[in-house]
Amino acid sequence: MIGHGIDARDQLKEAVRGIQVMAGLTDANASRLRVSRPARADDGLQVISPAFGNRAFKTVRGSAAPEAAPAPRSLCIGVTSANYRDGKSTVAMALASCLAHDFAAEVTLADADFETHSIGREYGLIGRQGLADVLSGESSLVHATFRYRAAPLSVVTSGAVTMEPSRLARSEKLKWTLEEMKSRSAFVVLDLPAALHSTNAAVIGAHCDGVIIVARAGHTTKQELDRVLRQFHAVNIIGVVLNRQASSVPGWVDRLLALPA
Repeated sequence: MIGHGIDARDQLKEAVRGIQVMAGLTDANASRLRVSRPARADDGLQVISPAFGNRAFKTVRGSAAPEAAPAPRSLCIGVTSANYRDGKSTVAMALASCLAHDFAAEVTLADADFETHSIGREYGLIGRQGLADVLSGESSLVHATFRYRAAPLSVVTSGAVTMEPSRLARSEKLKWTLEEMKSRSAFVVLDLPAALHSTNAAVIGAHCDGVIIVARAGHTTKQELDRVLRQFHAVNIIGVVLNRQASSVPGWVDRLLALPA
């Protein structure tokens, strides 16, 4: 298991064969992510770090010289993991928030995991129209998009329509719906299903400009990461986020730093 016996980050690098580890999130800093949630208070919100968003941005956009670079285009970034409860939805929300705040760019966060509805639950939008309703023809994207007032961030939940997830993932309308999102935003962040529990993750991920894989320290195995990478072999893998990495900061120091001034 990753995180046991040797350094988790080094072991993860070996497992993903040179794909960059973009960030290591501990339980301590994960509790302070700046996640823009329309249904919740705005106070006390923090960011993963601007560098996290910058790495995602630069990796997908490419490193061409400014004079040789093509005209800026909107990007769709998917976030997946091997298993559920690895933190993929939290990372998707934090990445969307980071891009919206630090790039001051229009961002759309969409839930393409039609089984867990994590984004709708976190934003207090369970039961509201979303992506499934758009793909089934029951709603338009305009009516399924919820705007966050404090940042250039829009949220599209997985939706209220009950339909076979595989039919939704393979809908001919998915490509055009994502293109419509991109026409309105500089970034579209998709919360994908857990790759080893749904073949829909790779199907939807194929529509993304790049995909981030979330691995859970001490839980995700090399074999599981290999299986995820094989599923996404035709997709641009941006990097891996190591979630729940053990913190080197003593607990008493972290608690002291967390005390109000």
